[in-house]
Amino acid sequence: MAAKTVTIESKDYVFNTLKEAQKYYDAIVKELYDAKLTLTTGQDFEDLKWIYTTYCDYNKSARLTESEIIGFKGITTVREKGGQYIPTECCAIVFSDGSEEEFFTDKALKEIAIKQNPR
Repeated sequence: MAAKTVTIESKDYVFNTLKEAQKYYDAIVKELYDAKLTLTTGQDFEDLKWIYTTYCDYNKSARLTESEIIGFKGITTVREKGGQYIPTECCAIVFSDGSEEEFFTDKALKEIAIKQNPR
């Protein structure tokens, strides 16, 4: 199976593999979590916003609200893996209406890679 590239259109950059893209954005989310910061501007903000909106366009079950995205922060959530529930760091999207939504960049990037690299 050939490696899937991932093109991040918000910065016109191509990751050579899906794993490379996931590792890059996982590090950003981990940094936000560790520093307890909310990202509200800059290239990483634009990238995460593009990833989320593109994922929502591809995946009709994803939530795309009319509220504006105003930030991203790192949070801890519980994720089921192999029948076990494991605390996991992920991203939370902060909307202008005050609501927040969990967002897994690895899952979104995988969906984007599949759509960008059809068989």
